[in-house]
Amino acid sequence: MRPFLPSLLIALLLGCGSDSKPPPAPAGVSLYKSAGSVQCTGGGVSVQEIERQLAGAGIKVLSSTCGSDGKMYPSMCGSPDGRIGIVEVPDSQVQAAARMGFAPLSDLPDATKVPCQ
Repeated sequence: MRPFLPSLLIALLLGCGSDSKPPPAPAGVSLYKSAGSVQCTGGGVSVQEIERQLAGAGIKVLSSTCGSDGKMYPSMCGSPDGRIGIVEVPDSQVQAAARMGFAPLSDLPDATKVPCQ
């Protein structure tokens, strides 16, 4: 009967574990907007400026990064360079962001995240 006691203790200890799971991350949707920069001269807006635009409209930015739209452009000064700002916003604010010119990142299947310069 003694071998039963350690097994019972182990079962009790394992069953008494806490259910303290971290809260789920807020649901968000990845959106993008062209940075408006061009080859040779750069320009355009930074991802920080894109964040400020969204915040000014009352839209919460869950995360942000820089990216490339993955499209091919002719190598010519003044042509677009494909730089985009990628943001994640709550599901409930996607429509408001769309009115500001943001589109779902899923519309750009070849887009990649790149380090911000």
